[in-house]
Amino acid sequence: MQTDPSNGTQGTIAVLRNFLMNRYNPQVQLLDLQNLYGDQYLLSNGLLSQDSTRSKMFPAMMKVASMDLKNVESVNLAGNNISDLTPVTTLAATFPHLKNLSLANNEISQWRHLDPWRHKFRELRELVLTGNPITGLNNYRAEILRRFPTLKMLDGQVIEGINVPEFKIRGSSPAVNSFAANITKLPVSTKAGFFETPEIQNIVMDFLGKFFQVYDSDRSQLMPLYDNLSLFSLSLNTGVPRDLTARDNQGIQNWSSYIPISRNLTRVTTTNARQSRLALGQEQISQLLRKIPPSKHDLSAPEKFAIEAWTARGLRAPDDTGIILIVHGEFEEPPQQTGRANTPSLKRSFDRTMLLLPVPATGAVLVVSDMLTVRGWAGSRAWAPP
Repeated sequence: MQTDPSNGTQGTIAVLRNFLMNRYNPQVQLLDLQNLYGDQYLLSNGLLSQDSTRSKMFPAMMKVASMDLKNVESVNLAGNNISDLTPVTTLAATFPHLKNLSLANNEISQWRHLDPWRHKFRELRELVLTGNPITGLNNYRAEILRRFPTLKMLDGQVIEGINVPEFKIRGSSPAVNSFAANITKLPVSTKAGFFETPEIQNIVMDFLGKFFQVYDSDRSQLMPLYDNLSLFSLSLNTGVPRDLTARDNQGIQNWSSYIPISRNLTRVTTTNARQSRLALGQEQISQLLRKIPPSKHDLSAPEKFAIEAWTARGLRAPDDTGIILIVHGEFEEPPQQTGRANTPSLKRSFDRTMLLLPVPATGAVLVVSDMLTVRGWAGSRAWAPP
């Protein structure tokens, strides 16, 4: 009795298609292919049982991906024991417009191991190679840029300068070349915050110290700070550069808890959706706060936060005098149970803009408006002093 080879082929395609759909996050256009060869689903379906099937698995996966996934911008190939790109070289043909790529925690040790992808990803802006022996080689950054000249970030670090020999225009003046060499230097010194007056600083610092402690412990206790006209919304921003140097601790950024409640107006475009994700009054604000994952703000490390505050008038009435407060910083989400395994704490960065109305009669502060933006961890170097 003969078997139809097409049955096995169709079964393999179905397995790969199901695997890809489970590993693809369409909201952030990320295909998570980390630790492929330890994946229990692929192992249980026999795709990794023999060397012959292992070597064919990735090209077959890319074939299926080229048919089913048209909008991939980011791929994570971390933790796959890759020593050269030969087994995964078809990634470049499948996703030539890739913008973000992680090869963290592999075994790449020589420049020639990267050469199959040299000039292949012409739109690549972020590359992660942390945890590979190659990061210890001389002229590491320069050699990477030779192979991937469009990069804006390498291993979570913004590429902050271009050597003069790489940027010179033949016959140009020393002044022009000096400008080219320092093109990314800022015109003024970086500062960590701004307070219009010492009085505003005292009000804001006292408010934030209490606010974040309660926010991290029992958010229901924050309700007296809001009234029935207060507004609150959360926006998820996945488009900003992240600091990926701590990828071992962070893992892949999972935004599944935030996406259903995010009011990012570049993503949420219908009037009904925008309105439904804007919380008005104590009851709606309390409900929305309960949907946000638990958090921990490290208030013992002030260098992790940048705070700006100044006077605002007419917040509720023409003669009101309030405060515009903007906080940039980071927090941690504690470990959570997932379908695969216990996840570690995740670092997140955030921006929070609040309109505060002090109530002199009681000494309390009313939150008129509260807009929270959550994004991938970017560290605090943006406001660190030079």
